[in-house]
Amino acid sequence: MIRQMFKLIWNRKKRNLLMILGISISFFVLFIVSSIINYNITNYFKPLGYEYEDVWYLTLDWKSSDSLQIESTLAQIENALKTYPEIEEFSYCRSLLFTPMASNNTFYHLGDHNSRIERMYAGDQLPDVLGIDILQGRWFDERDNVEHDTPIVITQLLADEFFLNENPIGKKLTDGQGEKFYKVIGLIGEFRNGGELTGSKRASFERFSLNSEPGLKRILSDKMLFRILMKMRSGSDSGVEEKILMHTSAIAKEWTIKSNRLEDARSSARKQSLIIPVIIGVICAFLLINVALGLFGVIWYNTHRRKAEIGLRRAMGAHRSLIYIQIMGEALVLSLFGIFIGGFFAIQFPVLKVIPFISDMVYYMSFILSVAVILLLTVVCALYPSRLATHIQPALALHEEG
Repeated sequence: MIRQMFKLIWNRKKRNLLMILGISISFFVLFIVSSIINYNITNYFKPLGYEYEDVWYLTLDWKSSDSLQIESTLAQIENALKTYPEIEEFSYCRSLLFTPMASNNTFYHLGDHNSRIERMYAGDQLPDVLGIDILQGRWFDERDNVEHDTPIVITQLLADEFFLNENPIGKKLTDGQGEKFYKVIGLIGEFRNGGELTGSKRASFERFSLNSEPGLKRILSDKMLFRILMKMRSGSDSGVEEKILMHTSAIAKEWTIKSNRLEDARSSARKQSLIIPVIIGVICAFLLINVALGLFGVIWYNTHRRKAEIGLRRAMGAHRSLIYIQIMGEALVLSLFGIFIGGFFAIQFPVLKVIPFISDMVYYMSFILSVAVILLLTVVCALYPSRLATHIQPALALHEEG
């Protein structure tokens, strides 16, 4: 019977071509949406690698190009922040926390192997401000003032990329020309700066510091993205925030200084990360509704057109359940043709690594989920026409045909 159903749908392929193409496109779009949703859900349950509660930040933008004046002003701001008992610790940082659309990429090389990484900058106190756990080695400190090679702290994912199971501390990476060397001094676990819905990253940190020439140069060249993160005591209110903002603005009178909180930035980042999934999800829902309506119409029309055939089968003793299975089976076979075509294109994503940061497991789960949704939709669309077919009276059907 199953073979007969496939043969029947194949013989009617021209008549059902548009329906099959519609199912194929819907399946493919559903696969993409499912992959994105599964990817986000998987990321949500991963550790961020840092804490954001009770962390405020100042964004500083200076107009002057006088490096000595900028260094002096930043030193004064540091001294001012130290006078506030509400501030437990503070640190410089590049403003890539909870900004999922922003990135700063470069390439590291080790022999013939190279990898694209996320490049971040931070001050000496960042682990205390954000509660970052150092797995091996250390964070930046005064010992790095005289380092000839650029000291870096890397994530576990980057260490696995270059050093596998070896201890990365003390190892060196280079830029593409082999002119600049980066010395690994510390190892941390996750650091997903884009927020909970973004994936794990191969990332490294370089040092922001007023006490070393390279660290100061990085600060001066990064003014549009420069922040001071502050770990506040629990219960600190907006009055303290306003006082800090007024104090620092009085020191840097010609600078633009704004204050905000990482919790607010986190909420904004989550909304940004959901924009694309929501848009694609709406498109997918629209396609599925149209396919459902079309599929229902096709099944209804075919059932009505074959009333005489169904009536004859009933007259020859066919049970209602067999009629039901026939109509439902043909609808499922029709959907399987569409799934086969859409699945051919969908399976290229894990095979060709079209989106390399999404794992194969996410793709396979999304594929299975998409097949299940399309088949479930087909069953729902075929339920009523199949039920109507089982109630066709043989004598009445044959009489209408005659």
